Amino acid sequence: MAKKSKSVADRTFPWFQSGFDLEGIVGFLAAWLLGILLGMLWGPLFWLAFIPGLVLLFATRTAERVSPDEPGLVIAPCDGVVVSIEEADPPEELRMSEPAMRVRISSSPFSSNNIHAPVEGTIDHLVREEGAAEAFAAMQPDSAGLEVLYFAIEGDSVPVGLRVATGGLGPRLETRADAGDRVTAGKTIGTRRLGGWCDVFVPLEGKILVEPGRTLIGGETALIDLTGVTADGFRPPAPEYEDEEPVADTLPPEVAEAFKGDEDKDDAKPGSSETEAEATVEADDETGTDDLDPDDPRRNDPAEMFARLRRKASSLSDDPDKPKDS
Repeated sequence: MAKKSKSVADRTFPWFQSGFDLEGIVGFLAAWLLGILLGMLWGPLFWLAFIPGLVLLFATRTAERVSPDEPGLVIAPCDGVVVSIEEADPPEELRMSEPAMRVRISSSPFSSNNIHAPVEGTIDHLVREEGAAEAFAAMQPDSAGLEVLYFAIEGDSVPVGLRVATGGLGPRLETRADAGDRVTAGKTIGTRRLGGWCDVFVPLEGKILVEPGRTLIGGETALIDLTGVTADGFRPPAPEYEDEEPVADTLPPEVAEAFKGDEDKDDAKPGSSETEAEATVEADDETGTDDLDPDDPRRNDPAEMFARLRRKASSLSDDPDKPKDS
């Protein structure tokens, strides 16, 4: 069963499902007019402008595609030919665990421009690498200076990654979807002009349905069957944390002794209220004024009262006439 946006039976030309980008149409018309002007000077000059305009028109071709809706299928993301099917390490930009199966596709400059979502799911993230103007042709998939676009799609069963590459001259890669968008299999998520390369990364357990040399129709041809495949071992594993050692309820002896020493030092500081009150009491005793005036505010000071009690207790313990326990 297939997904159909409009009735094919109602079309005048059911076989015509292609279109052209606005840039291609404008470029072709400009080249055609230029060819007419040049042809007025000399006839063969007409073709000198008309042929490049025709090439530009077909290089911006788009097409309507009808995608299969069987669950578990990975659909070809673009038109082209299967170059290789092998185990490979996914690029770091896709944030996928190793290993993975890579299906590499090569597209001609006259292939349809559309980039289709290979599976139904949510676009997790996009990463773009700008290209260099000198790398105008994508002769090799890993050549330096290519413009590259990474799609990480979180499928309903497993994640699938795309690496789309083309020449770096001009705006030849555009996105039609953003991270977080929900897409269906076959939906157009980008545009690539003048061909290039496309790598599809899926789990190794998937069943390959194509072979090298197979011609693909983007958005229609099934590449891989992932029915029954889970994401175990394909998503990055969750970080493992070591169990923390339990904290002791009591301090080690050496730490406790040091802590006690710090407390003694704090008690001996001259700024504390207890020390000041005790010094005041001693001064009163030395001068014979141990009893404070009833109106003296120090009589009701808790810190001073506590210090005086401590001093009295200390004097009683030092009394030589006090009988000692046998």
